[in-house]
Formats: sequence, C-alpha cells, structure tokens
Amino acid sequence: MIRCVLSSLLPLVIFASLAAAEDLPDPKEVVDRVIAAAGGEAFSKLGILQLQVDQEETRNDGSSFTTRYTLFVDSSNLSNGRIEYPGNLVIGSTARGGWSTTGGVFDDRPQTPSMARKRLNQTVFPLLLPFSLKMNGVWARDVREMTWEDREVWVLTLPFSKGFFVNPILETYWFVVVAKDDYSILAAEFIPPVQYRKASPEGVRYRILTTEDLSGARVPTQVLAIGIDVTNVESGHHRLTKIKPSVNAWDPSLFLSPAQLEALEEDD
Repeated sequence: MIRCVLSSLLPLVIFASLAAAEDLPDPKEVVDRVIAAAGGEAFSKLGILQLQVDQEETRNDGSSFTTRYTLFVDSSNLSNGRIEYPGNLVIGSTARGGWSTTGGVFDDRPQTPSMARKRLNQTVFPLLLPFSLKMNGVWARDVREMTWEDREVWVLTLPFSKGFFVNPILETYWFVVVAKDDYSILAAEFIPPVQYRKASPEGVRYRILTTEDLSGARVPTQVLAIGIDVTNVESGHHRLTKIKPSVNAWDPSLFLSPAQLEALEEDD
C-alpha cells in the first residue's frame, strides 16, 4: 500500500521539480542583467582602462604585506591586458597569447605565452566583476534561488575553461551571489578542489565594497578578499584591493609583444 502511494506521488514530485526549474531564469539572462545594471554598454565603450592597484594583505598568523601594480585592459575585449609590476616586469596578453619582459628583455621561454595569459585572467577576473563574467573561458552553468544574508538572491555557478587561471587552486566552480532587487553582486567565492585542500585548505570570498562611475560604468574601487574554509566560515586571512581607475587614449600597442610591435614598425 505504501509502495502504491509513493508510486502515485512520484510523477507529481517530478512534475513539481520540473516546474520549479522552469521558473528559474536562464543563467545567461542573469549575467546580462548584472552587467547591464553596472553599466555594461558604457563600460565596453571606455577604451583603455587603467587601474592603479594597491593591495594590503593580512594572513592568519597576523603577518602582512603590500603589493602595487598597474593594470591596463581593453574594455571592449578583456583578453587584451597588460600588467606593469615594480622591478620593470611587464606581462601582456591578447587573444593570440601572452608575453613578458623583465628590464626590457623578452622572455622567450616556451611556457611564457600561456602563463602570461593565465596571469592576466587571474588578475582581471575578480577585480572587474561583473564585466569579467563575459571573458573568454567563463560561462554560467546554472542558477539557483536562495536567501543570503537576509536578501533574496540568485546564485550563479561558474565553471572555467581548463587553464584559465595560473593557479590551479582557482580552477573549480565559483559561485556568484546576485541580489534579486538590483542585480548587484553581493559576493563571488570558491572552495579549492578536493585534491588541493590538504596543501591549501582555504577558499576565497570576494566582496565589492565601493565603485566609481566612469562615463556611466560602475567600476570597482575597493574589493575585499576573505579566506573561507570548506564550510564557508570566514577566517582572519584577508586582502583589501584599492583601485584608482582612469581612462586613457586608445593605444593597442600596450598589449602587443615586442615581436608584434617590431613587425608593425617594419610594415610601416
């Protein structure tokens, strides 16, 4: 008798589950609305975006250090990027691949193009959310509905193409928490893959604290990264990234390797 009742209810349960799934928005639609809410169309027209980046990091043991670098990105195509580090280290990338120079000397090691591109991806993605949700190699797999810190939200699941990040610990599913009311990003986080948790047990939760309006685009100016354990509990490990954004004149040579620049000069 019990088996008969359960059998009769099973189609209803399946139907209810399918109906609930059909009520959820398409993940791509959520991404589009998040980017639109932040001024995505205006962002794509900015041109060369320069970010002066200062990071203050404090580890769980209380030790701290600071980092400074300058990041240039093509707002219409975030595959085009350039980082200038202290010590005259420059890393650049286009859709064709990456490159690096130190003290003006080109790094001709065979792994450099791939490593440089991954380094740019790893730097740009968390600092330029939500616009970086449209980077090549990023996509929204699904969306679910929940309450997060007393707000109704959509939670996007993001997988990445293999080799997107230079650090394999980041190559796992990320979850982006989106407020339903205004489509702002409340958090983006990940937990390391199981195979890396023994060596690196912490994941990271990113929060965009402040933004600045640039011609209608809301660009992050403070991003807080907080360590989280496998149960999503925050630790004392944190990194505050302060960003001073500005718009520069269009100069595609920023992103080209020395060899590409030389070839262009020869053509001229």
